[in-house]
Formats: sequence, C-alpha cells, structure tokens
Amino acid sequence: MQLITREALKATLDANDDSKLVMAVGPWEFRAKHIPGSLGFPSPRTALNALSRHDKIILYANDRYRGNTAAAAHALAAHGYRNVRTYPGGLADWEAAGYPVEGDTLVAGSTRRCPHGHSPLGRELQGGCPHCDNGWSGYGWPPAD
Repeated sequence: MQLITREALKATLDANDDSKLVMAVGPWEFRAKHIPGSLGFPSPRTALNALSRHDKIILYANDRYRGNTAAAAHALAAHGYRNVRTYPGGLADWEAAGYPVEGDTLVAGSTRRCPHGHSPLGRELQGGCPHCDNGWSGYGWPPAD
C-alpha cells in the first residue's frame, strides 16, 4: 500500500492534477466534513462503478485510527486498481495543519435519536446515519473477479 504525506497531498491538490481524492466513509460523514475537491460515494460498489482502473486514486478517512482506507486500498487492488495511495492522517491531520475543509453542519433540533444515532424524522444532515459506514470498513466490497 502506497502512502501519501500531508505535504504531498497538498501539492497534488494545488497542482490540480487529475488524481481522484476519495473519502472512504459513509455519506453522512462525507457530508459533515471533507477535504475540498473530495469525492464521496454512498457505498464501495458505487465507487467501483464510478472510478476507472486507470485513475490515480488517493484514499482517506476521518483519522489514522479508521481502517477504512486500508480496507478500500486492498479491495481496489483486488479489483485491478494499481495506482492507489492512502493518506493515513486523514481529515484530522489535514485540519490540524490549518488546511480548508468543507461540509454541512448538523441540522438544528435533531437531538431526538433512535439507537446508534439514527433520528426518526429528518435525520441529521438531511439523511444518513453517523455510525453506518455503508461497507467502507471492508464488508461492503463485492468480491473481485
């Protein structure tokens, strides 16, 4: 698994190269906060359908403790993607450096919650569960051919 540092990622983004920066988390977390220019997919299967095996892909998650980026990198490699790098520090490292982030804020009044974070009506951030990663941690990847 190839790694990319924060400085190298910043230089890549500043150079506007054609890399695809993918946040390997569920849609709720992506909408909450992400690095500008990132792609967010609702599931690994959607990512496989949208990304080309020839794309330069950089994966990241919220922080270095999440296993999503490693799971995604291994799954993409199994599916024939050869130009995949991971940014292990993730969003927390990026934000700690003072670099910009973007995203929605929690909807006011969404304090009533059901088990593990689901809200019964409008849901936080207009839909999605803050605790469901939609398969990014490994179980959601379809088998490789």
